Amino acid sequence: MIVPTITTLGIQCSKCGELQFRAFSLFTFSHFTKESYYCACGALLLTISYIDKRTYSIEYPCIYCGESHFLLTKASELWSENILPLLCSNQELPIGYFGPKPLVVNHCQDIKKKFVQFVCQLVNDEDKESEFDIFFVVYAVMEKLSRMVDKGKLGCRCGNKNLAVEILPDRIELSCECCDALGIIHINNKSILYTLDNIGCIYLEENMTLFINDTLENWHLQ
Repeated sequence: MIVPTITTLGIQCSKCGELQFRAFSLFTFSHFTKESYYCACGALLLTISYIDKRTYSIEYPCIYCGESHFLLTKASELWSENILPLLCSNQELPIGYFGPKPLVVNHCQDIKKKFVQFVCQLVNDEDKESEFDIFFVVYAVMEKLSRMVDKGKLGCRCGNKNLAVEILPDRIELSCECCDALGIIHINNKSILYTLDNIGCIYLEENMTLFINDTLENWHLQ
């Protein structure tokens, strides 16, 4: 039997929500007893610790519940021809996978879909306002902006359709580098999502600032 010496990790970052992939060797732990892996945004993805030659401990922060989950597993499950899932024990949803790269990449395609479904369900649940995390508002707004881009419904009146996006603690800013137009989307509550659904498109005005609040009546140019 051939024992794989390389395994691939595919995992969703608990901070920015992006899928990240890492490959590491069985021989890594012949020199280290503990390794941590980080997202491109700087957030911790996962820490794996060597217990003995057969056992490893895996700790990974969760995008769903905000807690860290732990998994005790065998070396034969990490370096295997099969998939080893990393789950949120509270939501019973996948956060990532270990395994052969083709299988990991294939399974990770489903992670983003399940996460979007979870966010959509959460933002539409009026009973969960008190426990709602602003991160999910940001993520949902970015998803809606992405769909507008795909449909050609996001841009500037000057003709530029390639707007710059900056995420700040209380708002998302859209800017046109051609004419200095600016759009400010306030994200203090999830009502902004319903507003974006109603308007369906965003076009900035040349050399002006468009303030996009949670109700259509509060939108204004300056």
